[in-house]
Amino acid sequence: MNICNKPSNKTAPENLGEADPKVQRARRNGWSWPLHPFQITTWLLYLFFALVGFGILVPLLPLHWLPAGYIVSFGVCFIYHLVVHLTAVSIDPADAKVREKNYLGPLATFNRNQHAHVIENHHCHVCDVNV
Repeated sequence: MNICNKPSNKTAPENLGEADPKVQRARRNGWSWPLHPFQITTWLLYLFFALVGFGILVPLLPLHWLPAGYIVSFGVCFIYHLVVHLTAVSIDPADAKVREKNYLGPLATFNRNQHAHVIENHHCHVCDVNV
């Protein structure tokens, strides 16, 4: 117990006669739906910084510095970051053996009564593969 008289464990409450939770599907990469709120926030911030950089900061530079501002500082950095961001979103971070499995089925649920950890002895109990 903590000072607010709440249990200190971080597990989800039991499902006591409520509707079944929504079935989760495996995600292949960052393009798989539904998007996480952090992904949406990241794209909005990227757009915001691009608009502020190209629309406000660079035009405020002296006239002879404008080409350098558009090309070097913001242009190269903006394009480089976009390529790296798109690459990171598109890559499947799963282990090679997990990638071989079928993604179409629902994710297995992890039962803590049977296993102490998700991965034990190099075997993932959620994916049911050796990693």
